Amino acid sequence: MVRFEKRENTPVSLKFIIPLVSVLIGLLIGAVAIAVKGINPFKVYHALLIGAFSSKYTFSETLVAATPLILISAGLILVFKMNFWNIGAYGQYIMGAIFSSYFALFWSPNVPKPVMLTIMVLAGMVGGALWAIIPAMLKAFWEVNEVISTLLLNYIALFILKFLMYGTWRDPSSHGFPLSKPFPDNAQLPRIIYHTRVNLGLIFGIIAVIVVWFILKKTKFGYEIAVIGENPRAARYAGMDVAKNIIIAMAISGALAGLAGMVQVSGIIHLLQIKINPDYGYTAIIVAWLSYLDPIAAAFVSVFLGGLASGASQIQITMRVPFGIVNVIESVILFALIGSEIFMKYRVKFDFGKRKKINKQEDIL
Repeated sequence: MVRFEKRENTPVSLKFIIPLVSVLIGLLIGAVAIAVKGINPFKVYHALLIGAFSSKYTFSETLVAATPLILISAGLILVFKMNFWNIGAYGQYIMGAIFSSYFALFWSPNVPKPVMLTIMVLAGMVGGALWAIIPAMLKAFWEVNEVISTLLLNYIALFILKFLMYGTWRDPSSHGFPLSKPFPDNAQLPRIIYHTRVNLGLIFGIIAVIVVWFILKKTKFGYEIAVIGENPRAARYAGMDVAKNIIIAMAISGALAGLAGMVQVSGIIHLLQIKINPDYGYTAIIVAWLSYLDPIAAAFVSVFLGGLASGASQIQITMRVPFGIVNVIESVILFALIGSEIFMKYRVKFDFGKRKKINKQEDIL
């Protein structure tokens, strides 16, 4: 007989073993999918590592892909800690890109660069925060399911972006393509590593990780977040303003997602377009869970998944392996991680001996 016995304390080792096993399962399933196409998966994974970490340039591209993940996952961790499931980072990222792009496109290129970038950073954060506050208020005051509201707002944000890109913000010289005018130099984030695309956004990500860690570990607000996550009724009974904390936490989460959108358009693309990699909003959910809601760990997980994305571009070109294989790997990792949560809370017991004794007693009777 197999039964599950609730754990009093979760062994620390499991927090390392389960994510590792989840990643291995994801890579194994990915290998099967690659092999089905008649390609050697070992060669593909070797090429993927080479394409992500083998040189200064490839590693810099990994950091470029990791930067939005670091920013978004830091914000998601804050609200996931209080059991508020923000699935809307996708839309918050888009709104941050739109808000910041307005100043790059319609303000004078003669505005000093530090002033312009400061305004764009603030605008991106405000755009993401405003988009996040909507489902936060719906949840706080009317108990509207946040998974549904945040998910639906993603589509609204995307259609707003499409409206602008096919409408008034489209560059007349783009030959009909949904692109804005290129950003002037004063609206482009400076690069921090010579001859790479690594820009100031990486510093923003590191600061965000430190700030979120400090909030969670060293502040009253962080303590209240943890209590609300464990038991909202107990938090209310203790005098905590649950609605206020939900709104503030979601505003911070949305602001970081919006900042990621600003970093992408200002530091990497240098214009606004429909394809600005908003899927970072979903991948960051995997980052948050793989890191067990630890912002420091999330930074390293972001680099790992950023490496998968960067290396996938390489194998797509050189080995004709579809980029979607990375999505398969990431999805299986998340599925395995969520499924293995049962082993964090319960230990498996095998009572075959006891079952035999019971059977013997039944035979005697």
